[in-house]
Amino acid sequence: MIAFYVILAASPVLLLGAAAFLALIVAGIRKGDRGDLHSPADSRLDAITRRVTGLGVRNSGEGDS
Repeated sequence: MIAFYVILAASPVLLLGAAAFLALIVAGIRKGDRGDLHSPADSRLDAITRRVTGLGVRNSGEGDS
């Protein structure tokens, strides 16, 4: 029963964290709309947004052995 109360108390914090993460992704998408997807990411937010949305840049032939 105590675990239930701990989970119940932690859920608003987790929900707030998820909402903040989504807000960062949305901000990165809006910023990325004006950018070039073929160039490397300008910031960490742009890199995270590209990774989450699956818009990463692939280098052809580099690192393939």
